[in-house]
Amino acid sequence: MAGSIRSVGKIPAFLFTLLICACLAHPSSAQRRLSSGSPLDTLGKNPSQEEGWEILKTFRSLGWDGGYNWRIQLKIMPRRERTRYVNGLMYGDRNESGPISRIDVIESPADVNADGEVTEAVILRLLLQSGKGAYAMRKRSGEAGPPEVVDSAVSLERIAGSEFSLFDLMAPYIHWPRFRYEGRTTFRGSPTHLFWMHPPEGDTALTDRISGVRLYINDTFKYLAQTEIFGVDGKKMKTLYILGLEKVDEQTIFKEMDVRNEITRDKTRLKIVDARMGLELPASLFTAQSLLENLQDLTIPVSRQETFAPVN
Repeated sequence: MAGSIRSVGKIPAFLFTLLICACLAHPSSAQRRLSSGSPLDTLGKNPSQEEGWEILKTFRSLGWDGGYNWRIQLKIMPRRERTRYVNGLMYGDRNESGPISRIDVIESPADVNADGEVTEAVILRLLLQSGKGAYAMRKRSGEAGPPEVVDSAVSLERIAGSEFSLFDLMAPYIHWPRFRYEGRTTFRGSPTHLFWMHPPEGDTALTDRISGVRLYINDTFKYLAQTEIFGVDGKKMKTLYILGLEKVDEQTIFKEMDVRNEITRDKTRLKIVDARMGLELPASLFTAQSLLENLQDLTIPVSRQETFAPVN
């Protein structure tokens, strides 16, 4: 889940949020693994907020080269119930506002009932714009009417019974204006910058539920290694973290990402089953009109970005 390789800062529109490094240590049960492993570490030492702002600005500007197409799978792992799987399809790119993605999640696959009648699949269609002016739209297959604009309260709801929400996939907290740079530390053996992001004061749907989000930004490779979401009581509600990496079409992407509910300890794993990177995708794919059809039913012209070797 062609073009030149660039450091990537977040999973576009989705996850999103990212990765250019050879390997990533598997997270322990404690997850944080903070240590004072370098004299350059400044965590707890009143670090420069101006320096933090420059780090955050750089991180926000990063992204993959070109568009992409992923087949994804959600492995839903409740502690007291059976594991189940939900499949999906995703296209993503970047526009003038930031990362944008079009996703289909198969909430219920097509089936045949006891009478031999075919029941249609139920597909949740999503359009997610991250960055400045972020928004989300959704529509389910088989439902009448236009696509629905999702507000902040609805964005916190779980998707297809998983622990992921639209809030997690869009990662709007990366662009929240109020933040505190907590400093540089050593996390999983690598220099990492910690930021505490404050939710927008005017969005009561968020401030009534979330006190802040902590970001762990790898200093060397400029990817979001871990995210922690805290409730208004100051307790951690949710943790998202990357599990592994692979190179596809000369670009490095994550293999899997876990989200863990810190209250119930239920977990969901997002896996990229198949990926194409460095694509040129039509702008029409990322419009509300595209939500009127399933992605698999759309004719989507896809081509590779052209790359040219320098002339000596």
